[in-house]
Amino acid sequence: MAPITTIVHFEVPAENVDRFFAFWQDSIKDVTGSQPGLIDGIFHRAIDADGPFQFINVARWESAEHLQAALEATVEALRRDGVEMLEEFRKLGVKASQNNYDEAVRYAAKAVD
Repeated sequence: MAPITTIVHFEVPAENVDRFFAFWQDSIKDVTGSQPGLIDGIFHRAIDADGPFQFINVARWESAEHLQAALEATVEALRRDGVEMLEEFRKLGVKASQNNYDEAVRYAAKAVD
């Protein structure tokens, strides 16, 4: 099982950006963060308010199987708390696009003499 990176772009109407960000922080972050196989993640917020994607989540998982299990577990955990994630996205006008990647090349900044 090779590590996998998932990148999720969130398109959010301007009037719902703050509500979506609060929803993600209050409802999704901790549930996802407690799932087995998560290596790490960064949730990015756009600097340009007029950009097409106001949020991008980049998370690394130990395997595609861990990612799939975590997605299912997150939806189920929210449901137990009375929250339907996809319904919340619909109410807020959120469109999400997820793509998964294998690592191809790793690089880092080099010291400048």
